[in-house]
Amino acid sequence: MKDSLEILKIAGLALCSPLIALGWLVSYPVNCIVRARNRKLVETPLGEFVEVDGHRMSVFVTGHGEHTIVFLPGLCSTSPILEFKPLYSLLQDEFRIVVPEKFGYGHSDIVKENRDYMNTVEQYRKALAALHIKGPFIFCAHSLGGNEVELWAQHYPNEVEAFVGIDANLANYPCDWSKDFWVRHWRLEAFWYHLRRLAGWCRNDFRPGLKKLLSKEDLRLYRELSCKNDGNFDTYSEILNKASANELINGRALPTQLTLQFVDVPEWYAKGEDGKFEPHEEDWINAHQELVDASVNGTLSYSFCGHCIHCFEFERMAREMKAFISAL
Repeated sequence: MKDSLEILKIAGLALCSPLIALGWLVSYPVNCIVRARNRKLVETPLGEFVEVDGHRMSVFVTGHGEHTIVFLPGLCSTSPILEFKPLYSLLQDEFRIVVPEKFGYGHSDIVKENRDYMNTVEQYRKALAALHIKGPFIFCAHSLGGNEVELWAQHYPNEVEAFVGIDANLANYPCDWSKDFWVRHWRLEAFWYHLRRLAGWCRNDFRPGLKKLLSKEDLRLYRELSCKNDGNFDTYSEILNKASANELINGRALPTQLTLQFVDVPEWYAKGEDGKFEPHEEDWINAHQELVDASVNGTLSYSFCGHCIHCFEFERMAREMKAFISAL
């Protein structure tokens, strides 16, 4: 039975391949024309460009207040500035908001260099210093951005006032990030994303829930940035360096700064009902609980809307962040 299914899959792929190739040959020139018309959208940053290590990094600054919140994106965020907009729009009246877009993200340059996580932290610091933005900072990080905050807090503790995690990836979460595994997996992924980007097939890919929150102008810009950034080498480099980042972070004590961790959990758990965890779910919650326990004052806030909590529960997040920061 399994052999028959495999044969059918191969046959189906063989039949569809010519159609896919034909579609790509038609889409590619159309995408080139559209991108040429919208070039100014990609070349004009929402914030401003600062020079970091000889390249342009886009940094968006808005709002005012005693505390500075720095937003760091998760892996392959097309436009961190647009992605976090629903959330920081509710915070900018009380706090200064800073959204630096690391290389390969948003309007920033794609540098095509192998960069480890500590290097990324240093580049963030150079960008903030160029704009005379001084800490300590409250970091609000999604997914893999959590690892960057962990490194920042371990190496420059005086610059980290607090850590707000959005289903943040933490180094103490057990996962097979061995280099050989991800090289094999992401080499194929990177090739596919490259083809998608050239053909413009990524134009309708948005973070879950985000498409409904952006204006028509923002959606147009997001689509063009997708065709610039989708699956580029800089994001691929982050995957290749994840295992070494985990090793570096786990070689030191967990950060002790104040923390508020928004964590996606099964619905039954968020409601306090009895149920059974999948192994990865329990490991995910335990990793965040360990960080909270290490903090001088840590809090877990549960959600069951999915990994991109900031695209669904941004109003609740804003309320809880205001209460958390007011108590600092």
